[in-house]
Amino acid sequence: MGGRLSVGEILLACIFGATGLYWALTAAAMPLWDGFAPGSSFLPLVYGALLTLLSTAAIVVPMLTGGREQRAEEPVRKPLLVTGALLFAAVATEPLGFVASIFVMLLFLYAVVERLSPLVALVVSAATASILTVVFRIWLGVPLPLGPWGF
Repeated sequence: MGGRLSVGEILLACIFGATGLYWALTAAAMPLWDGFAPGSSFLPLVYGALLTLLSTAAIVVPMLTGGREQRAEEPVRKPLLVTGALLFAAVATEPLGFVASIFVMLLFLYAVVERLSPLVALVVSAATASILTVVFRIWLGVPLPLGPWGF
Protein backbone atom coordinates (compact mmCIF):
# COMPACT_ATOMS: atom_id res chain seq x y z
CA MET A 1 0.00 0.00 0.00
CA GLY A 2 2.99 2.30 0.32
CA GLY A 3 2.11 5.83 -0.75
CA ARG A 4 -1.48 5.11 -1.79
CA LEU A 5 -4.83 5.12 -0.09
CA SER A 6 -6.93 2.02 -0.41
CA VAL A 7 -10.31 2.14 -2.12
CA GLY A 8 -11.99 1.54 1.25
CA GLU A 9 -10.23 4.51 2.83
CA ILE A 10 -11.23 6.79 -0.03
CA LEU A 11 -14.81 5.50 0.02
CA LEU A 12 -15.12 5.98 3.79
CA ALA A 13 -13.74 9.53 3.54
CA CYS A 14 -16.22 10.28 0.74
CA ILE A 15 -19.13 8.94 2.81
CA PHE A 16 -18.13 11.09 5.79
CA GLY A 17 -17.57 14.08 3.51
CA ALA A 18 -21.01 13.66 1.92
CA THR A 19 -22.59 13.36 5.37
CA GLY A 20 -20.87 16.55 6.52
CA LEU A 21 -21.92 18.35 3.36
CA TYR A 22 -25.51 17.22 3.87
CA TRP A 23 -25.47 18.50 7.49
CA ALA A 24 -24.02 21.84 6.41
CA LEU A 25 -26.49 22.31 3.54
CA THR A 26 -29.45 21.31 5.71
CA ALA A 27 -28.29 23.68 8.44
CA ALA A 28 -28.00 26.54 5.94
CA ALA A 29 -31.81 26.56 5.64
CA MET A 30 -32.28 27.07 9.40
CA PRO A 31 -31.59 30.19 11.50
CA LEU A 32 -27.91 30.56 12.36
CA TRP A 33 -28.29 33.10 15.14
CA ASP A 34 -31.15 33.87 17.55
CA GLY A 35 -30.59 37.25 19.14
CA PHE A 36 -27.61 36.78 21.43
CA ALA A 37 -27.42 32.97 21.23
CA PRO A 38 -26.62 30.48 18.46
CA GLY A 39 -29.62 29.26 16.50
CA SER A 40 -30.69 25.74 15.65
CA SER A 41 -28.36 25.50 12.65
CA PHE A 42 -25.16 26.61 14.39
CA LEU A 43 -23.85 23.22 15.59
CA PRO A 44 -24.96 21.20 12.53
CA LEU A 45 -23.31 23.79 10.30
CA VAL A 46 -20.06 23.77 12.29
CA TYR A 47 -19.94 19.98 12.62
CA GLY A 48 -20.90 19.48 8.97
CA ALA A 49 -18.21 21.86 7.79
CA LEU A 50 -15.59 20.24 10.05
CA LEU A 51 -16.54 16.74 8.93
CA THR A 52 -16.36 17.73 5.27
CA LEU A 53 -13.04 19.51 5.76
CA LEU A 54 -11.45 16.63 7.68
CA SER A 55 -12.73 14.06 5.17
CA THR A 56 -11.26 16.06 2.33
CA ALA A 57 -7.98 16.35 4.21
CA ALA A 58 -7.92 12.58 4.76
CA ILE A 59 -7.83 12.13 0.99
CA VAL A 60 -5.75 15.15 -0.09
CA VAL A 61 -2.94 15.13 2.50
CA PRO A 62 -1.66 11.60 1.70
CA MET A 63 -1.66 12.52 -2.00
CA LEU A 64 0.38 15.69 -1.38
CA THR A 65 2.82 14.11 1.07
CA GLY A 66 3.38 10.90 -0.85
CA GLY A 67 1.10 8.75 1.26
CA ARG A 68 1.98 6.76 4.29
CA GLU A 69 4.71 4.33 5.08
CA GLN A 70 4.45 0.66 4.25
CA ARG A 71 2.77 -1.14 7.12
CA ALA A 72 1.39 -4.52 7.93
CA GLU A 73 -2.30 -5.10 7.38
CA GLU A 74 -4.32 -3.91 10.34
CA PRO A 75 -6.55 -6.45 12.01
CA VAL A 76 -10.27 -5.97 11.50
CA ARG A 77 -11.45 -8.37 14.20
CA LYS A 78 -11.41 -5.87 17.07
CA PRO A 79 -13.29 -3.05 15.28
CA LEU A 80 -15.89 -5.54 14.07
CA LEU A 81 -16.40 -6.89 17.59
CA VAL A 82 -16.76 -3.37 19.02
CA THR A 83 -19.22 -2.44 16.28
CA GLY A 84 -21.22 -5.59 16.97
CA ALA A 85 -21.29 -4.85 20.69
CA LEU A 86 -22.49 -1.29 20.10
CA LEU A 87 -25.13 -2.51 17.68
CA PHE A 88 -26.31 -5.07 20.25
CA ALA A 89 -26.59 -2.39 22.94
CA ALA A 90 -28.54 -0.08 20.64
CA VAL A 91 -30.99 -2.80 19.61
CA ALA A 92 -31.31 -4.43 23.05
CA THR A 93 -31.82 -1.29 25.12
CA GLU A 94 -35.57 -1.16 24.62
CA PRO A 95 -36.43 -4.86 25.16
CA LEU A 96 -33.82 -5.61 27.87
CA GLY A 97 -33.58 -2.20 29.51
CA PHE A 98 -30.71 0.24 29.73
CA VAL A 99 -28.87 -1.34 32.64
CA ALA A 100 -28.94 -4.91 31.29
CA SER A 101 -27.96 -4.01 27.72
CA ILE A 102 -25.11 -1.72 28.81
CA PHE A 103 -23.90 -4.29 31.33
CA VAL A 104 -23.84 -7.10 28.73
CA MET A 105 -22.15 -4.87 26.15
CA LEU A 106 -19.45 -3.77 28.60
CA LEU A 107 -18.94 -7.31 29.87
CA PHE A 108 -18.42 -8.50 26.29
CA LEU A 109 -16.04 -5.64 25.50
CA TYR A 110 -13.95 -6.16 28.63
CA ALA A 111 -13.92 -9.97 28.65
CA VAL A 112 -13.78 -10.80 24.93
CA VAL A 113 -12.34 -7.79 23.15
CA GLU A 114 -9.92 -6.53 25.80
CA ARG A 115 -9.37 -9.98 27.34
CA LEU A 116 -9.56 -8.91 30.96
CA SER A 117 -10.09 -11.57 33.60
CA PRO A 118 -13.75 -12.56 34.02
CA LEU A 119 -13.92 -11.22 37.58
CA VAL A 120 -12.45 -7.82 36.64
CA ALA A 121 -14.71 -7.61 33.58
CA LEU A 122 -17.76 -8.44 35.71
CA VAL A 123 -16.94 -5.93 38.44
CA VAL A 124 -16.04 -3.08 36.09
CA SER A 125 -19.11 -3.70 33.90
CA ALA A 126 -21.43 -3.73 36.91
CA ALA A 127 -19.83 -0.61 38.39
CA THR A 128 -19.99 1.29 35.11
CA ALA A 129 -23.62 0.33 34.43
CA SER A 130 -24.51 1.34 38.00
CA ILE A 131 -22.74 4.69 37.77
CA LEU A 132 -24.38 5.46 34.43
CA THR A 133 -27.77 4.61 35.91
CA VAL A 134 -27.22 6.86 38.92
CA VAL A 135 -26.03 9.76 36.78
CA PHE A 136 -28.74 9.58 34.13
CA ARG A 137 -31.78 8.13 35.90
CA ILE A 138 -31.38 9.65 39.38
CA TRP A 139 -29.33 12.84 39.02
CA LEU A 140 -30.50 13.95 35.56
CA GLY A 141 -33.96 12.39 35.66
CA VAL A 142 -33.68 10.75 32.23
CA PRO A 143 -36.41 8.12 31.77
CA LEU A 144 -34.24 5.17 30.74
CA PRO A 145 -35.90 1.96 29.47
CA LEU A 146 -36.50 -0.45 32.36
CA GLY A 147 -36.83 -3.79 30.61
CA PRO A 148 -38.61 -6.89 31.89
CA TRP A 149 -36.77 -6.96 35.23
CA GLY A 150 -37.72 -3.45 36.27
CA PHE A 151 -34.22 -1.96 36.35
